[in-house]
Amino acid sequence: MSTDDARQEGLVSGLVQRYDKRLPGSPEGGHQGRLSGVYRDAVEVNGGSIVEAGGYVTTFGLIGSGAGMVYGWSFLCGLFHDQAWGWFALNISIIWSLFAIGLYFEMFSPSEQPIYFDRAHRKVYYVHQGRKRFWLFDPSVVEARSADWSLVDAELHTKLGGSTTSISRSYHMVFLVRSSERDPTIVDHFVLPALDFPGAMWEYIRGYMEAGTPPLRAGEAPPFKGQGFDMIEALKQRIRDYRRDWKEFFWKQLFFHLTLPLFLVFLLVNRCVVWTAQTVHWPKEITEALGPPITEADLAADSEHRLRAASERTAAGA
Repeated sequence: MSTDDARQEGLVSGLVQRYDKRLPGSPEGGHQGRLSGVYRDAVEVNGGSIVEAGGYVTTFGLIGSGAGMVYGWSFLCGLFHDQAWGWFALNISIIWSLFAIGLYFEMFSPSEQPIYFDRAHRKVYYVHQGRKRFWLFDPSVVEARSADWSLVDAELHTKLGGSTTSISRSYHMVFLVRSSERDPTIVDHFVLPALDFPGAMWEYIRGYMEAGTPPLRAGEAPPFKGQGFDMIEALKQRIRDYRRDWKEFFWKQLFFHLTLPLFLVFLLVNRCVVWTAQTVHWPKEITEALGPPITEADLAADSEHRLRAASERTAAGA
């Protein structure tokens, strides 16, 4: 197992639990809708585009910063007139800080971040995003990597958030990659974010990799690997259904039209997020190891029920 002494700075914060591959993570489990692909000897979780509907932070920051400039214009002009350059620069930085954070994290990000668990080759394939460079508009390094399953340790991390009236807690499963069996130094990590029931998710992964349990429950269909969500196509569909929506969803349409200026800002930002997204190129050896996604025909020919459980009792994580 990885040790605290071998950790890179910043990977210990929020640690709640370290999972053991020999022990169940939960009495019951499942993929909780995070299963995005099933292959002959591998599963994909957290797949799909992460940029097609992205840009919320940047949009909120842009609108908030614009409002801050409008309401604080007279104050900023006073600082400029008094040549209080330090205070002027500080206030400008504060007003535009959220917008800058959105640019930094949402622009030039990976187009996808799936995690593949390869049971046959005892491997894990994931997307590594190196640290972004200094400039906001400079892309970070994105590459597909693989690690031996035996060198991957899973941990549960949590982050607290909230407002003046409530507190929320979010759970993330962090996978740490050790240097070797003898050297516990952490050389890389990847994250499965925002889990509602992390113990059940870990039991699904552990059961699949360690116990050989089927990835699909009885009667469950494999995830459909179709075309991802696209903001422009969704907008075209809304235009085609425009009159019908006014009749069936009057108040929703009214709210949409009142907030249309905000949506146009989000649409512009979203297009920038999509255009600057970095495509992940998976090496040939990884794509060949995965093979094509399974189909219903593969499930019908699976007499040993290695892909889909014969009953709920034999399903992965159950």
